[in-house]
Amino acid sequence: MRRRMIAAVAGAMFLAGMATAGAAEITASITHIDVKARIVVIDHRAFHVPTTIDIGILKIGEQVTIVYEIVDGQLRIVSISVG
Repeated sequence: MRRRMIAAVAGAMFLAGMATAGAAEITASITHIDVKARIVVIDHRAFHVPTTIDIGILKIGEQVTIVYEIVDGQLRIVSISVG
C-alpha cells in the first residue's frame, strides 16, 4: 500500500512539473509590431499577444522580457514586462 502511495505522489509531482515546463522566458528588443494581427516580433520570432495585454503601449526598439508558451505550434505570450 505504501509503495502505491509513493508511486502516486511521484507521478503527480512529475505531471505537475510537466505542466509548468512548457513556459519559457526571453529578454530582447521588439523589432516589429502588428497591432491588427496582435503579433510582436522579438529576436526574429513572432509572438502572439493575447487580448488581456495592451499591445498599444509597446514600442519598437523597447527592451522587454516575455514569458511565453507554445500552443498549437504558435508562440503565445503569457506575460510581458518592459525594461
